[in-house]
Amino acid sequence: MKTMIAKTRIALLLAGAAALAAVPALAQDADHLWTKSYPVSGRPTLNLEIGDAGVQISSCATCREIRIKVETEGIKLSDYRLEESQTQDQIHFLFKEKTHIGVHVTLHKTRTQVTVETPAELTLEARSGDGNVSVSGLGGDLGLTTSDGNVTADHLSGKLRVKSSDGHVKITDSSGSLEARTSDGNLTVDGVFNAVALHTSDGQLEVRLREGTKLSEPSSIQASDGSVTVRVPQGFAADLDVHTSDGHLDCALPLTMDHYDSKDGGGRNLHGKLNGGGTPLTIHTSDGNVKIEQL
Repeated sequence: MKTMIAKTRIALLLAGAAALAAVPALAQDADHLWTKSYPVSGRPTLNLEIGDAGVQISSCATCREIRIKVETEGIKLSDYRLEESQTQDQIHFLFKEKTHIGVHVTLHKTRTQVTVETPAELTLEARSGDGNVSVSGLGGDLGLTTSDGNVTADHLSGKLRVKSSDGHVKITDSSGSLEARTSDGNLTVDGVFNAVALHTSDGQLEVRLREGTKLSEPSSIQASDGSVTVRVPQGFAADLDVHTSDGHLDCALPLTMDHYDSKDGGGRNLHGKLNGGGTPLTIHTSDGNVKIEQL
């Protein structure tokens, strides 16, 4: 009998120790993981304001909710200001580091990631202060901005607005109207568009307009300091205005010429109609070469 009582006490002690050991793990999850789902009935509007964190946004297809997950490593959630609210189908989410007075030194690795799943069609405004932004599978009125980081967008459609102050921008397999800008980084665009306004201040600009592209609004492709390469399908029609201030111009497409200007032995201005002409397309670079090719 005493042996059974002793064994029971040992079992209880072990169970208690196991429970106590689990407490730090639960606390650690609370310190480093936050999740919430927001039910929606119609097309949602999502406003994200993110400080120092990576952002990944993807489609959950026909789901009727927006799911947001925040994960941190080497830094606690309590070091951030997290504000969130929902009014009908409008969701606002803010996640930024708290202001620290004095010098704040971190000697270990830190990582913060915000992951969002949303219905495929929505109105989105996502801003990141310092971090990469990755978005895929969405359609609607989509605005993506990062002050310091790369933007990667794949399979988007609708009215697209993308901006990076310091980082590369890469947009693939997308459609609709596109306004994209990077101040310091390369800009790569691939898709079927009815209007484009593309600009990089310091970087290479590569544009691939897929079969089916038909511009319906005046469009522009411009680089302040970098080369420009544009590839278009065989039947693409436009009124071209091409210029490079300091570089070479190479157009491999048959044009009905309006004007050609040659300076210092190299052509730097080109005006002509491609496939009978159509919507104006301006392609300019201040310091770099311009190349126009057929797909």
